[in-house]
Amino acid sequence: MNYLILVLASVAAYSLSVVSNLITTKLGAIRDPLQAWEILNNVDVLPIRLRARIFSTLVGIANPYSRSINFRITELRKGKTCGVLRETKEVSNPFQRVHAGALVTFGETIGTLALFTLLGKKDRAILTNINAEYVKVSRGLLTASSIVSPIKDRDITNMTTHVLIKNASFETVVKVTLTWKVDLSEKQ
Repeated sequence: MNYLILVLASVAAYSLSVVSNLITTKLGAIRDPLQAWEILNNVDVLPIRLRARIFSTLVGIANPYSRSINFRITELRKGKTCGVLRETKEVSNPFQRVHAGALVTFGETIGTLALFTLLGKKDRAILTNINAEYVKVSRGLLTASSIVSPIKDRDITNMTTHVLIKNASFETVVKVTLTWKVDLSEKQ
C-alpha cells in the first residue's frame, strides 16, 4: 500500500513539473497548440484522459473565456480538432438544454485550434464573425469537430472555417461558421 502511494505521489510530482515546464518554456501564449499536444502525448506516465484534461486547462489559460465551459480536446492534428462537451448544470439554460453561448464558445474554441495548427509563428488570425445555425435541441454529450484545409494561397486575407457539433446519436445540432482576417507573413 505504501509503495502505491509513493508511486502515485511520484507520478503526480512528475506530472506537475512537466506541466509547469510546458507552461513556462514551451507554450508561450499557446501559439503552437499542436506542439503542446504532442509534448503532453509523449509523457507516457500520464493517463490519456489526464493528458486531455491538462491540455484543455492550458487552452483555458490561453483563452480564459473558454474556461466557462467544461470541454475536453480529444484529437488535435494539423488542420483538425475534435472535442467533447458534456451537458451540465453550468452550461445549461433554464430549459435544461445546452446554452447557446456555451455552444458558440465550444465551437469557437474547436475552430480556433484547428486553424492555429496551420499557422506559422509569425502568422496572425483574428476572428471577425461567428455564425451559429441551431439545427436541433442540444442535450447530453456533444462532440465538435473542425477540419481546415491546408493553406495553399499565402496571399489571402480572409478565411472561413466550419465546426459541426453533434449529439450522442451523431445528429448535427449546431453548425458554426467562423470568419477570420488572416495575416500570413511567414512562408511555409
